[in-house]
Amino acid sequence: MKSFSQSLESTGIEPAARNVNGSSARFDRRLLAVGLWVFAGYYLGAKIGFALTFEPHPISVLWPPNSILVAALLLTPPRIWWFVLLVAFPAHCAAQLQSHVPPLMILCWFISNSSEALIGAALTRYLVGRSIQFTTLRNAGIFCLCVVFAGPFFSSFLDAAFVRWNAWGESSYWHLIRIRFFSNALAAVIVAPLILTWATNGIPVLRTAGRARLLEASILLFGLLSICFVVLYKFGPEADSAFLFLTLPFLLWAAVRFGALGTTTALSIVGFVAIWSGSHGHGPFSGGTAEENTLSIQIFLIVLSIPMLFLAAVIKERASGETELRESESRFRIVADAAPVLIWMSGVDKLCTFFNKPWLEFTGRKLEQEMGNGWAESVHPDDLQRCLESYSEAFDARIPFVMQYRLRRYDGQHRWVSDHGVPRYDPHGKFVGYIGSCVDVTDLISKDEALREFEERVILAAEATHHGVWELNAATNELWMSDKAGLMFQLDPEARLDKAMIQRRIYPEDRARWQATVEHAIETQGEYAIEYRILLPDGTLRWISGRGRCVPGKLGKGTRLIAVSVDITSQKEAQDLFHLAAEGSHLGVWHWDEVTKSLTWDRATRKTFGVSAEEEITVDTFYRALHPDDAERVKQSWRRALELRLPYQIEFRTKRPDGTTGWVDARGRSYYDEAGKPLWMTGVVFDITDRKKAELEALQHREELSHVSRVAAMGQLAASIAHELNQPLSGITSNASAGQRFIDRGKVDLRELHELLGDIVADGRRAGDVIRGLQVMVKKGVPARQRVNLNDLVMNVVRLVKPDAMLRSCELGTFLDPDLLPVEGDPVQLQQVLLNLIVNAFDAMSDIPVNQRKVVIVTERNGQRAVCTSVRDYGFGIPPEVSRRMFNQFFTTKAKGLGMGLSIVRSIVESHGGTITAENANGGGARFHFTLPADAAS
Repeated sequence: MKSFSQSLESTGIEPAARNVNGSSARFDRRLLAVGLWVFAGYYLGAKIGFALTFEPHPISVLWPPNSILVAALLLTPPRIWWFVLLVAFPAHCAAQLQSHVPPLMILCWFISNSSEALIGAALTRYLVGRSIQFTTLRNAGIFCLCVVFAGPFFSSFLDAAFVRWNAWGESSYWHLIRIRFFSNALAAVIVAPLILTWATNGIPVLRTAGRARLLEASILLFGLLSICFVVLYKFGPEADSAFLFLTLPFLLWAAVRFGALGTTTALSIVGFVAIWSGSHGHGPFSGGTAEENTLSIQIFLIVLSIPMLFLAAVIKERASGETELRESESRFRIVADAAPVLIWMSGVDKLCTFFNKPWLEFTGRKLEQEMGNGWAESVHPDDLQRCLESYSEAFDARIPFVMQYRLRRYDGQHRWVSDHGVPRYDPHGKFVGYIGSCVDVTDLISKDEALREFEERVILAAEATHHGVWELNAATNELWMSDKAGLMFQLDPEARLDKAMIQRRIYPEDRARWQATVEHAIETQGEYAIEYRILLPDGTLRWISGRGRCVPGKLGKGTRLIAVSVDITSQKEAQDLFHLAAEGSHLGVWHWDEVTKSLTWDRATRKTFGVSAEEEITVDTFYRALHPDDAERVKQSWRRALELRLPYQIEFRTKRPDGTTGWVDARGRSYYDEAGKPLWMTGVVFDITDRKKAELEALQHREELSHVSRVAAMGQLAASIAHELNQPLSGITSNASAGQRFIDRGKVDLRELHELLGDIVADGRRAGDVIRGLQVMVKKGVPARQRVNLNDLVMNVVRLVKPDAMLRSCELGTFLDPDLLPVEGDPVQLQQVLLNLIVNAFDAMSDIPVNQRKVVIVTERNGQRAVCTSVRDYGFGIPPEVSRRMFNQFFTTKAKGLGMGLSIVRSIVESHGGTITAENANGGGARFHFTLPADAAS
């Protein structure tokens, strides 16, 4: 048997590799051994089947060849099944010819036998996926379903048909099906499991069994044979059928103690004794006709065998699970003892059931001393109550916990430990207690205390120099301030502070810049320096200079931003006075350093030449600002005055960034060293554009008269462009100013500068798109229409106005319909509609308290073919006298308004086939609705 098992296993692995050798692989020794075992088993099974046949039926009580064949298929890989069937055929022919069966009937029966084996083996292989073993209830169930039921059931129809076709016997077709099914099913449930269990692990079990085990098996075998002889042979048909169950204790003994191997062996003994006795006229199954006796034996053995197979599988499965659990627990204990942390476990009663070796070594106590609540004896008395409460609260809520307490070490010293516990569950999700780990954090806490002492000294030093110190936890946004910082920002340092509170103190125009600077420092784990204004509750405006640095958080968690702030209001006021004096005289001051070739402009000079405050000033900046027709003349005059010590005075034209031409009067004086070499030149400039325009006014008057009508016709367009370009140009100016400030600081972040330039390009393109859209709107022609998702458009506009909303302290909210239909329109024009409505909403709440400023944008479907978008503010609403005229051109309620915004909005909406209305909303404020038809294709 062992050689048979090894042959099957080896054949399943090696034939594929040996196919390289061609025809010699077919005669491999192992493959030949498989063939011999199959031939001998099939032949012997056929002879036994004929011996157990009740005449005149052509079907025996138990037909072993089919079960032997299906067992062979299950033990071999599918790629050699053809070989198994091939060697079984001559054995089948030899057995059948000896019993005087016609050749055609022999062939038909082999076909039906093979079909039964293939059906059962193929289905079992497919469902199990590997060689079957009766170690789980699932495997046993699949075997019974496929091999015991499906194979015999489906092949019985074919077999009965062959018998009737060959006129072999006198039974009817359906009668043959029943006899065939029960005979093959009985063989499948008794013979096939016997072969499978002994072929896979029978001999190894015998070899490794001890003497006590072999003695127990011998006693079981002797007892089972004895009871079978008495019950199934000696007792006649008149005996009480209850005696049949005397075999049951021995079968249970075999299942519990010897698993599937013992169960299949015991079942085969009971089955063969019962059939042999009945076929020879003995035992309880010999009192009726041959057919009745046959059916009684089959039903008895099938009903007895299937539950016993299931029982053996369940016992094996549970035993394997318990073994795996014990091994898992053993591995856990090994790993826990090797872990560099203190590990504990508790049960459902909150009492501890396990402590690993490092814990016991740390405390210097025995496991028995720590079990239950004994571990609490090592906790510091001042921490014990808090520790037990934290543990109990987390345990009752079944949630993880982290706590710190002092635990006495083996040397008597109390050490701080961080204890992290989590609930644990069994594979079925049942709560079984907690598991936790402890780490000694004494050194970390000591370092943290030392750091705090150092920070206290730093704070004292900072306050001595009138600096305020504050600290921000980037993870929680919690804020701590020194007394000096609290006084500076007029916040109570003893109260619970957060980042939002200091943000509210920052002047609205500086808030976004401060937020971006701080967030960049946190993201890059770097430093920052910034000057900004704060607005105190009493209305006082103060200038603050702040510097900060990010440091790792406590115990390595989070990030802390430590910063110092100093009030520089007096310095700023002095600077403002100087600039006011310069601006009052309308003079711009410039300075040229001949040694370093550097040029410096003040704010007035920058304004004169149209250069932003953030842009770096070089001599090329000056040259680019000159009108092309005057550039060469100015260069020559400047260099001649510097080199020849001549006065520098010249009037020239400039080309401003907006494309207009200005006139400038520039004057300067040079300074030289002792050798007469020029050192620098300092001078002033003032704008004489108005004077030059006045000189040209008379000459241009006639020409202007001829263009009056055309200018009047274009007036609305000019006003529209001025209104619609205000926001993108403001964005360009803001971004350019930010870029220049980065450059002035001397530390240029190329990534940020690149982003600023990208924003400038985007705003410029948007301004161009607005101009083109307005041109299309007032001229004949069709705008660039396309499918537009209003939800996406709303989010783009929200991102665009978010900085403005922060500066105005307005909250933006959106409620967007996820199933919104697309519309057909010009996205630039529709964006302008939303921008105008949102900006108007901001303006409407300028006098509203900060905590009430809110703008809500809603998109929704209006019926089946329309989409409605609304913008709602929480201002004072729309007065009745305004609501009648708000959409008229040049009507405005703003001191600096053009009166074109809502007129343009209505024109754009109506050009898209939509409508716009306004109303006062419940709860205060106004709501503007515009409805657009959905895209026809949608």
